[in-house]
Amino acid sequence: RATARKAAAARAAQLRSRPPSLRCRRRAPVPAAMPAKPKVQRTYSDPDLPELLPLPVRPASSYEPRPKPKEHPQFRHDAVEGMARKLGLDIEEHPDFRWIIRDCLLALRDENFVVQVRGDDVEYVYRYTDEARSQHPIVEAHRQLAASLLSVRDTLKMKRLDPHYRVKHLVYLAIMGEKDARGVTNEKLMEEVMELLDVNPLDEPYLVSRIKVSIEDAYFRMKEVGAQNITIDNCIDIESLIVNIELDRVGFMKKISPSGLLYCVENQTQLADVISTGSHDVFCYSAAAEVHATGKRQDMPLVFFEQVVCAECEVKAADVRCMDDMENFCYDCFKATHCRGKRQRHCVSLPYRTFCSQFPECEASYICFETKEVLSTKAVARMRKSPARQNFTLFGLRKAAYSRKLFANNLDRLMSILQNHVERQYPLSPWFVFYDRAMAPYWYNFQTHEKHPADPNDLVNPPKVEAEDGEGAPQDDAAVLSKNPGAGNLRETHAARFASQGAVFDVP
Repeated sequence: RATARKAAAARAAQLRSRPPSLRCRRRAPVPAAMPAKPKVQRTYSDPDLPELLPLPVRPASSYEPRPKPKEHPQFRHDAVEGMARKLGLDIEEHPDFRWIIRDCLLALRDENFVVQVRGDDVEYVYRYTDEARSQHPIVEAHRQLAASLLSVRDTLKMKRLDPHYRVKHLVYLAIMGEKDARGVTNEKLMEEVMELLDVNPLDEPYLVSRIKVSIEDAYFRMKEVGAQNITIDNCIDIESLIVNIELDRVGFMKKISPSGLLYCVENQTQLADVISTGSHDVFCYSAAAEVHATGKRQDMPLVFFEQVVCAECEVKAADVRCMDDMENFCYDCFKATHCRGKRQRHCVSLPYRTFCSQFPECEASYICFETKEVLSTKAVARMRKSPARQNFTLFGLRKAAYSRKLFANNLDRLMSILQNHVERQYPLSPWFVFYDRAMAPYWYNFQTHEKHPADPNDLVNPPKVEAEDGEGAPQDDAAVLSKNPGAGNLRETHAARFASQGAVFDVP
């Protein structure tokens, strides 16, 4: 027993000599596992939570006191009128500029100056020394600001007298902030723009599509260059739009002319060279200079256009140019003179300028028989990047220096391509598709001002409206042409009769 006690005492002493971290500790008993409570998502929509009180009703804590209501200083009426005279403003005439007067009085008040009116003069008295002065730099700065704003306002007032500026302003308001091209145009915007551009949809329905497309192009340009770079002056090229409208008038008159030529409305014997943007009549050079020499017509721009007469019959408009004979021919005369012999291999080109189908601002230089398109040098360079189009056949349109040339035996194919892809179509239908705020399409008639919902799967065919008595409604020019197509019937439409007033078609 004595030996066991000594051994136990030695082990106890050895344990006491160890550091505390190595000593054995008795582990606390592990409590029994509690059953897990289901996790509840506590949100504001939880019906068990009380509804939060509105912010103004919540009690203010001692750490966040309620803000005191701001007191707006008031000024005497005589001080306001005196300061208005000092700034060169009239309260009754310029009510939009009252904030400049108040801002000036507040700035003087912050500098401890009091405005005193003595007769027609205004003095500024320092509050602490009662020093009075008749001039103050704060008043001078606000006077310059008021003069600048008045000048800008007068400039805008003069600009609003210009219908072209008002068109730019309407287009700017339509495209800025819009996220979908379908919501850019609507019937109200179109009618306002057409009224400013002197386009009547009752007489010239073929011009409505040109205006609609130009406004939508302005939206796509805004998306391309960025909204921050768009202003009222550069949102749309109004001069280009006016030129295109006048050229469309000329093209429509050529289409209804029996010979394809337009003669001056003044002397009625010479070929027309220009069209007036004011009267929309065509003139030769001498008549245009005489008519537009005085009065308001001096400010009316003139748009030039090309006309080429057949050298064989001297009656019809020329369609092709023979590069070997160096003469212009209409289709019938060219077929008659180049039907046999070596003339079948004469090189042909176009007698007038043609513009690219992909880049309308560039003149076309080539024609592709595979795609049946007229292309510029820029479009051909882009087309050559595609491996599938590198072997397409290209022919020169106006120059005979190209390696591949058009010959007389290809004339029928050339004329079919020009009629289908180059000549502009002039739709006479008054129905156009627009979209409401929900992007639901609907048809709108600019002549009868009717509105009908459109089928999203059929946005090509306009609706057929019947009259109240059960009979068909009065047909427009497009409906008449759909039944009896042809150039002869086109001349019988109301649009053709109205356009024929601006030109002479036959030489007396």
